[in-house]
Amino acid sequence: MYTVYIAEKPDIARAIAAHIWPDATYQKNKYDITNGDTVICWCHGHILRPKEPEEYDTAYKSWSEYQIFPPQWGIVPMANEKELLTAIASYLKKADIVIHAGDPDREGQLLVDEVLRYCSYKGPVKRLLINAKDDVSMQRAFASMEDNKKYEPLYESALARQQADWLVGMNLTRAYTTNARKYGYDTVWRIGRVQIPTLALVVRREREINAFKSKTYYELLGTFAKDNIPFKAKLVPDEDLPIDEENRVLDEHVLKAVKEKVSQANATVETVEEKEGTKQPPLPHSLDTLQVLANKKLGLSPGETLATVQALYEKKYVTYPRSDCNYIPSSQKDDAQRILVMLQNYGLPAAITANPAITSKAFNDAKVTAHHAIIPTGVEPQDLNDKELKIYQLIAEYYCYQFYDPYRFKKVSFTIKAADCLFKGSGTLPITLGFMQIYGEKEKPEDNAVLPTLKPGDEVTADYAIAQKKTTPPKRFTEGTLLAAMTNIWRFIASDNPNREKLKEVKGIGTPATRDQIIAKLEATNGKGHKLEPYITKKGKSTELIPTPIGCALIDTIDQSLTYPDTTAVMEYELSNIASGKISRDAYITTVIDLVNRNVTHAETVVYPAPPGKKIFACPICKTGQLLRKYSAKHTMHFWICSNKDCISPVTKQTVFYEDHDGEPVLAFCPHDNAPLSRWKGKYGHFWKCRVCNSTYNDANGKPDFTKKKKSAK
Repeated sequence: MYTVYIAEKPDIARAIAAHIWPDATYQKNKYDITNGDTVICWCHGHILRPKEPEEYDTAYKSWSEYQIFPPQWGIVPMANEKELLTAIASYLKKADIVIHAGDPDREGQLLVDEVLRYCSYKGPVKRLLINAKDDVSMQRAFASMEDNKKYEPLYESALARQQADWLVGMNLTRAYTTNARKYGYDTVWRIGRVQIPTLALVVRREREINAFKSKTYYELLGTFAKDNIPFKAKLVPDEDLPIDEENRVLDEHVLKAVKEKVSQANATVETVEEKEGTKQPPLPHSLDTLQVLANKKLGLSPGETLATVQALYEKKYVTYPRSDCNYIPSSQKDDAQRILVMLQNYGLPAAITANPAITSKAFNDAKVTAHHAIIPTGVEPQDLNDKELKIYQLIAEYYCYQFYDPYRFKKVSFTIKAADCLFKGSGTLPITLGFMQIYGEKEKPEDNAVLPTLKPGDEVTADYAIAQKKTTPPKRFTEGTLLAAMTNIWRFIASDNPNREKLKEVKGIGTPATRDQIIAKLEATNGKGHKLEPYITKKGKSTELIPTPIGCALIDTIDQSLTYPDTTAVMEYELSNIASGKISRDAYITTVIDLVNRNVTHAETVVYPAPPGKKIFACPICKTGQLLRKYSAKHTMHFWICSNKDCISPVTKQTVFYEDHDGEPVLAFCPHDNAPLSRWKGKYGHFWKCRVCNSTYNDANGKPDFTKKKKSAK
C-alpha cells in the first residue's frame, strides 16, 4: 500500500520518520523521506494562498475597485513553493492512503486539506495529531489516528476565517484608502478584522490617560497594638464626612479634626471575622500566558517568545507551542513521575519537592481542546542558549506547580472603634504554604502579615497618621499587556453586553499563533518593501505603547462597529459554530459580505479628518467640505477642489477649481460679482480673470493684486 504522510513542516516529517524507522533505514531527498512504499513529505506552513483581486479580474488592479466578492474562491501556489507542490502532487497521484499530519489546530487542518483539494486527491485520509515529538507522545499520536472526515468542520471553520479576513481586509483597506486620498492622505489605511479593535484599545487607553485629572485625597491610618504586636487599619469615612463619589476625603482639615477626636478616645475591637481560604497553583502555560509572563519578567516581545518556544519544540524539549489551552489530559498524569525525575536531574529547584501523587485541577479532560498546555516532554534539554533556558524554566516551573498542594490561609477581617469612628483592617495568615513555598511570583504584601489574637471588646493602643495620596491614571499597554488584553478582551466589554460571554467562550480576539503578528503589524514601518505609517509605537525608550496620529485618525474615522471587539466576538463565535457543525460556511460568509457593504458605505460618506500635520482648508462656498489638493498630469500642476462633490459656485453654477500657491489654495473671488477667479498665462506673464464679468487683475507672486486692475471689460 502506497502511503503518503504530509506534515506541516520539515521538523515534523523528520520526527515521523524517526518514529516509523527508528533504525534510520530511510532515504532523505529534497522534498521527501522514503522507505519502500511509504513517503513522508511536508509543507512549509501554507504553500497555497488565496488569489489577489487582480487575479480574478485585471480591472481589480485599481484600488478604486472594491466590493469584490469572488463567486468562486480560488487559491494558487506561493511563488517560492511551486516546485514543492509539484512534488507533493506527484506522490498523491500514486497514494492509496494519506496521513494528514498538519499541526493540531484550525490552521494546521486547513493547510494540508487545501493541498489535498488543490491536487484533487479523493482517496482515504487519516488524521495524525502530534502534540509533541518525544517518543511517548508520538506513540500516543499514532495509536489514536482517526478518519480525517471527522475534522471537516474544522477545515470549514479555518476556510471561513481565511475568506472573511480576505473580504474585510481587501475591500475595506481599498475603500478607506481610496476615499481618504480625497482628503489629502497619501498612506494606506490598513484595515483588519482583529487589527482594528486591538488598535482601538491603545487609542482609547491613551485618551483616558490624557483626559485624566489627578486628585489629591487623604486617608487616616491607625497603627494599633495588642500583646506588643502592631497592626494597621484604615478609617472608614461615614456619611457625615464630606467625601467624593469614590468615598475619598479630599480635605485634609476634615481628617485632622477626626484625628484629634480619636486620639483622645479609647480604641476597642468591634468585630472579628475569620475565614479559611485556598489558592490553587497557577495552571501550566498556554502560548498567550507564556508570552505575557516572558514580556513581564524577561522583557521578550511576544514574537521572540513564540520563536523561542518553537525552537524548544523542534528540539523535542516541550510540547506543541501554539496552544490556547492551560489544561492537560488525565491520561498524561502517569507521565509526571518520569518528567519530574528528569527535571530533578536537570537541577530545577521546583521539581525537587514536587509530589507526583498530587493531582491538580490542570488535569481536566473536559477543558482540553485540540491541544493541551505547553509542558516539558521528559527529554532533558542540552546546550540551551540563554533565551531558551529562561523560557524552558518558565514552562517547567509551571508544570511542577501542579504537584504541590494549594496554598491554605486564614483571612482575618476586623473593625476597631475609637470615639464614633470606625477603622477597618485585615490580614492573611498562612496555614500551609503549599506551592507558595517555591512560587516565583510573590504575592503583594498585605497590610498585616502578622496579627495578634483579636476578639470583640479587646482594648488596643493606638497611634494615628494622615497619609496624602493621589489618584493615578490607567497604565499604558505594553506588548505583553496588550496581548493579554486581546486574550481576555471580554474584560473590556460592559457586563450587560451579551457579546461578553461569547468572547469568554472563544478566548478573545485573534489566535495564540497570530496575536504577536497583529501587534507587530500595528508597529510596522514597512511592508513588502513599501514604507508604512505605524499605528502604534513605543514611548521613548520605554516598553509603553502609544498610538500615532494616523492611528488615532483611523479609529476616529472608520465605522465604530469595527473598533469594538463585539464585531470580532460575533465572528469568532460563529467560526466556532462552524467548527462544531452548527452553521455553514456559506451562511457565515453572507453575514461578512453584509458587514463589508455597510462599512464601504461609511467609508464613502464619512468626512475624514485632516491628515496629521497638514492644514485644514474649509471650503469658502459650502462651509461643510474641505479643500483637497490634487494633481493634474495633463496640465502638470496642482489644484484644489472641495471634498463635497455637490459643492458648486452660486454664481457660475459650476465646480470651483482653486489655484495652488506654495502648497496652499488661493481663495480668490472677483470683487464685482464674487465669482471665483482663475489664473491665466498671457503674452506678458500671468494674470487673473473673472469668467463672469471678464475683469482681470495683475498677478502678485501667485495671487491676484486687487490694488490695481489690469483692465476691465467694456
